Amino acid sequence: NKMSGINILLLIICVISAASYGWGMRGTTIGGEKGAMLPGALIGTLLAYFSGILIVRENFYIFSALGAIGMYFGGCMTYGETLSFSMGTYPAVNMKKGLVALLVKGSLWFGVFGAVFSTGVNAICGVYKLWQIILLVILTPALSLLCLKKINRPHDVSQVIYPKIYFSKTRKECWGALVGMIASFLITNLTCLNLYSINFTLICGLFGGIGWVIGQSVYIYIRHHAHKSTFKPTRFFSEKQGADGWKAMECTYGAIGGLGCAVAFVFTHNSFKDTVFNLELQGGVLPLNKTFSDILLVIWLVCLLSDMVHYFIDKPKLQPVFEVIEFILYAALPFVMICLGCDKTARIMALFTLFWVLVQEVAFEKSINKIADVVLKIILSIFGIGLLIAVLYNNISFIAVVIVYTVVYEILTLVWLIPEIVNKNYEKNSVMILNKTDILPKIKTVIKNKGFIVTHIYFIFTIVIVFIFI
Repeated sequence: NKMSGINILLLIICVISAASYGWGMRGTTIGGEKGAMLPGALIGTLLAYFSGILIVRENFYIFSALGAIGMYFGGCMTYGETLSFSMGTYPAVNMKKGLVALLVKGSLWFGVFGAVFSTGVNAICGVYKLWQIILLVILTPALSLLCLKKINRPHDVSQVIYPKIYFSKTRKECWGALVGMIASFLITNLTCLNLYSINFTLICGLFGGIGWVIGQSVYIYIRHHAHKSTFKPTRFFSEKQGADGWKAMECTYGAIGGLGCAVAFVFTHNSFKDTVFNLELQGGVLPLNKTFSDILLVIWLVCLLSDMVHYFIDKPKLQPVFEVIEFILYAALPFVMICLGCDKTARIMALFTLFWVLVQEVAFEKSINKIADVVLKIILSIFGIGLLIAVLYNNISFIAVVIVYTVVYEILTLVWLIPEIVNKNYEKNSVMILNKTDILPKIKTVIKNKGFIVTHIYFIFTIVIVFIFI
């Protein structure tokens, strides 16, 4: 059960590659909270796979689900204007403020991931008493709202009212809520002196903050300095030469944040091993109350599928309501259900939900053309429902999960992205290849898009690395 040197090396290589790809894919296909589920799920999956513990490998999907949920929360933070402090102009508006902001936000994003992942592991292994889980459920929203109000409010641009500390001028921030969230998880773990979770959280947070600062520094160089380099190969990475600085930042941030998660896992492995020994003793995840878990599962599933209704309601005023609903359906509620031992919730989160958010983005949010849109909606929806049924009644294959996270994401991303690139260079709303003479110029249009080509070659490279080592 001890991690060997080769296992540690493979873990680090795979998690760096997978997290770098996952973070880059997040910015390419699905933004916000749902997009962040991909790198989180990949990290959780690989931590379980390389743990060297049989019971963990057999139940890898639980760790995939906890990883996805853990990374979801950080997606609520706005950071577009935050980035502009350090790279919007040259010289920068406020380099120090921009990098400090990313240190804070990066630490919170990966710190929350670490807190949710490790606390979830403790919960399914019976570390907490019921009152401690109830404490967490009550404390988290209370402290999150309190810190949001104290740190990020008031904020009213029209009245020129800003919080004492702010990293975005026109957009209301919510990173204070994540401060409260981490505090609630740390307090809960302090009640049982659980150093495993505390250490895991702090290490993940440290690397997350450093990772975003380094990633942003890479972006700044690509945007403002690479084209002036006296070393010709370096100029290839200049934005003036078509390089994608934003994507380079995301992939760098993901790689270093992923490295931190791997380091945290290795550092806390002995405590992790002792914790999951309980899982082995009880023969897997056991629900606190099977009847209650089954009822809650049905209610959650119905609500999850009903959430699709907002794609057919074009009412901007309702969007904030749907955002709160999604926050509950995709993160808060499934996390509590997994903590209470609902095994099927983890199965659904690990495979169906990760696929379904991709379907939502590719088939319902974006558009290729009328015919393709209808075909994609029908085919992907049927496949999604089939996947849900399969997940509920069959064991989940580790390879199947990794294929969905990598190959399926990459293929469906290309399905809508290539027509979009062509569409920008040709007539509007006409992306179908009508005759042979159309094919060659459209291929050339895609090939000439340097940022697109380099990005997806890199994605394919990282995917291959993961598959080689697993």
